[in-house]
Amino acid sequence: MRESFSVGLKVVIIFLVLAMVGNVLMLARSFELLRFPGEITDTEIVRGGARVLAAYYEKTIADAGLSRNSAVRDALAKFKFEIEQAASGEEISQVIWAYGREVQDVIAREEENQRREFVLWVVNQDPAIKEIGDKVTIRVSLGQDGLVSVESGDIPLSEATLSMLKNDPAVMKLSQPVEIDIQDGKAQLVTPRTMEDALRVLQSEVASLRTNLENLRKTAGYSQLEGQGIVVSVYDARGGAYLREEVVQERDVRDMVNELFAAGALGVEVGGQRLVATSSIRSAGPLLLVNQQPIPVNPVVIRAVGDPALLESSLELIRNSLRPWGIRVEVEKKEQVVLSAFRREGLW
Repeated sequence: MRESFSVGLKVVIIFLVLAMVGNVLMLARSFELLRFPGEITDTEIVRGGARVLAAYYEKTIADAGLSRNSAVRDALAKFKFEIEQAASGEEISQVIWAYGREVQDVIAREEENQRREFVLWVVNQDPAIKEIGDKVTIRVSLGQDGLVSVESGDIPLSEATLSMLKNDPAVMKLSQPVEIDIQDGKAQLVTPRTMEDALRVLQSEVASLRTNLENLRKTAGYSQLEGQGIVVSVYDARGGAYLREEVVQERDVRDMVNELFAAGALGVEVGGQRLVATSSIRSAGPLLLVNQQPIPVNPVVIRAVGDPALLESSLELIRNSLRPWGIRVEVEKKEQVVLSAFRREGLW
């Protein structure tokens, strides 16, 4: 009887332990703290979506007959490059917003230019054009009723020319009127690009410059930076750390920071202080100062955004050199590390 009770109790305990482990695993999964081997990260999911968008743009370009257009090809190539360079889902979203919009604008602009060139070609084929000596202007536009209007003045354009201009699907997609000057038997576009086109180009360039500026601010440390990376915790030796060598020194922190940047870190933060070109790391008695501000010690926490594997391996030599003194360097790889922007009184 007692043995039966003992076996039953063991079964209940095992069941409770398994249930608790299951709950912990489910909780870890819900907070994305647990990933199975080979499981795709959130950043790669977003990157995959951006690649699908790039493939869509590529098909749109091919369907529009713009595959050999240098402006379109350059915009698409830049978009693809920035997708692969982005280090986080947020950066990929910014790439889609800025560079993806630029691709759309360039496609729309070059499609419109293609339509203008087609209108010019059609007009140039008309026999009446060769008889024109003095300067005359032909205007082709799309009305609010969706019909193409051709204002040719006294030029007797043929029915075939008028029919092609009024019924061709490309001409029926014109976003702006096309004006063609005819003189000495030759036709030429008055302006290959309208002011609206120029405005769109400038707006696209401004958006691109803003994105580049924000990226520069992030790299320089003057804007918040997010992405995969590592968190390094550096502890003094256990047992009081009476010797100077058993305490984390400014040179130890500087060496680590230098190694991280050499390994391609996009940004580094020490003790909550973002590092910029003018940052300093020094000791003042028992204090460790970063950007002239005291930071928490034991541990000294260093955060870096970049390739986690490369960043971790870059610290291996320093970690081994500090180990004999009892100083511990613990490294955690993170899918998401957030670095604050550099802040100092009176500065941004």
